[in-house]
Amino acid sequence: MDWRRSPQGDPGDPDGITSLLNCAHAEIGGPPLTGTRFLHAAREMLRFTRQIEAAVLGVGTTLYVGFQDARKFDNEHAVYRDLTGAGTHVVAFGAGQPQDDCGVRWVPLPKEPDALENQWFLITRAPEPIAFVGFETSPDPLRAHGPAGRRGKTWEGFVSGDKRLVDALVEHLEEVAAIHAA
Repeated sequence: MDWRRSPQGDPGDPDGITSLLNCAHAEIGGPPLTGTRFLHAAREMLRFTRQIEAAVLGVGTTLYVGFQDARKFDNEHAVYRDLTGAGTHVVAFGAGQPQDDCGVRWVPLPKEPDALENQWFLITRAPEPIAFVGFETSPDPLRAHGPAGRRGKTWEGFVSGDKRLVDALVEHLEEVAAIHAA
């Protein structure tokens, strides 16, 4: 499965998120995805981010997280230091190298603005399967620069508790991590 959003000029799906989920469902098969909803604002996405971080704190699980670039990870250093210190295994993705990985397995990536692994995401299988994925849809020159809530930035994404979708996303991220192992 190609986990890149590809806007095709569809007025009903201008950012390609619905198409991405439809392709994922076609690949996964089975009944419709359950527990999946669309997100349209950074504030909403930040709320899910903090809920997922709280849910995995102290749980011996793996959290996959995307930062776009290492500077954004550096801004969240204290949160991820606490998570790893409490026993959560964190695999983080982004362009560049963080100042201090604080125990996180950092996966350095080339910048590919439409690739899932270059987005804002948190995905875990436990304590319950959950995937939040936020694609930045901001126009250039804002795209991939500055904080998520910066004026003029736009986001589209989804959150899902569907185990099949979570498993497919984790599988993809593990493949990306293996390719880009430092």
